[in-house]
Amino acid sequence: MNPITIVNAVASAILTAGVSAFMVMLYRSDGVVRRWPMTGSIVLRLSLTLTASGALFNCLTLSTPPLSEIMLNCGLAGVFAWAAVFHAKLLKHGPNSQRSPGDDHCGSRQDPQSERSNS
Repeated sequence: MNPITIVNAVASAILTAGVSAFMVMLYRSDGVVRRWPMTGSIVLRLSLTLTASGALFNCLTLSTPPLSEIMLNCGLAGVFAWAAVFHAKLLKHGPNSQRSPGDDHCGSRQDPQSERSNS
């Protein structure tokens, strides 16, 4: 089997799982999507369903599409896998995190006590 076909199949499987998990978390929680108008909710649900079923079909057929489509599948798989993990953490821990508002995780900010000692 062609290695590109394997990459496409793995990306499609991750995309199927990611979109499915994202849909479950999106519609299972009592979030903003529940307050949308009916047409917006239906369009979103239909779009996500078509994405997941298309990725599943792509995985099951083991086709070898052009490189641009494989790149698209890999990118979408990454985005939806991230979205599923992000929403799972958001649902588990809530929107208020334990970080301080100025925490940027890059270490460029000084400790407040050292800032006071510099002035």
